[in-house]
Amino acid sequence: MPRGNPSTHFHGLDLNLLVALDALLEEGNVTAAGRKLHLSQSTMSSALARLRRHLGDPLLVQVGRRMDRTPFAQQLAAPVRSILLQVRASLRPPGQFDPATAQRRFALSASDYAVHMLLLAVQRHCARAAPGIVLDITSVTEASVEALQRGELDLMVLPDRYRMQKCASTPLFNDRFVCLMDRAAAAGRETVSLAEFKAAEHVIFQPDPGHVIAFDAWLREHYRFEPKVRLLLPEYALLPQAVVGTHRIATVPARLARLHAGYLPLQVLRPRFPMPEMVEVLQWHPARGDDPGLSWLRALLAEFAGALDARGAAARTGVAMRPAGRRQRAAASSTLQHKD
Repeated sequence: MPRGNPSTHFHGLDLNLLVALDALLEEGNVTAAGRKLHLSQSTMSSALARLRRHLGDPLLVQVGRRMDRTPFAQQLAAPVRSILLQVRASLRPPGQFDPATAQRRFALSASDYAVHMLLLAVQRHCARAAPGIVLDITSVTEASVEALQRGELDLMVLPDRYRMQKCASTPLFNDRFVCLMDRAAAAGRETVSLAEFKAAEHVIFQPDPGHVIAFDAWLREHYRFEPKVRLLLPEYALLPQAVVGTHRIATVPARLARLHAGYLPLQVLRPRFPMPEMVEVLQWHPARGDDPGLSWLRALLAEFAGALDARGAAARTGVAMRPAGRRQRAAASSTLQHKD
């Protein structure tokens, strides 16, 4: 079927079909797209037929038992999603967001490390000050990255090395890597040399099968060696528990190490060789930048991340620190909105 010029026929397109087109391009299946929009299969089939006539392209073609997007459909997917996000943002009712009375669900994606260090404290605050707010937190996966780029996920917390250039972002907090070892096996040591690190057996974090995290790639690049891996685990928080009762080493962010060393028989070992800094960033779709609710949540995360950094500084200097107040939160919100 020859493809026409959509721009010459735009005035004849029912704009509701853009919503159907977005669902069809995302799902690649008429039935699944209809289910997503709560429409019958026959209604979605009719919408697909109208879109094919208007755009002069089949959009979805049968390949074996599945439907594949045509090259033109693949080109359309991102612009169509962007148009819909801009329309929704433009039609959003004016007014301020009041967290004390708001009833809203926010979808976030973060590693278990960010959940332990930041998001659990944020949800405790919400339980008191914003009882109608629901935080729906999932792990960072390829699917969640795609959802953020489509504007379906509200926020994502992830290491700066994985920052997506097409999404808006702001730094949250920093950390450094240290090693954890069973206290008895450490035998009073407080540091670890590069030679000892290379000779040790390791427990490592691997979120997905075959996935190489940036830290492991950094080790290969800078020290030209492959750790002797004896155990792979899908969550950072499991690594400290896994080295108890063994002679193995786990390399984890310092905050997580101190947290677990407070109640497990573990020794935190400071590497006597350079390690990469961990920088956690917050990302969101640029079309969602002016959403009052998301602006509030971003400022809240920035406030608690600032308090997290302050506590880290206090632990090193012995100076007592307090969480930021309302004035600091307002300043953080202003800064984040400016970055949008």
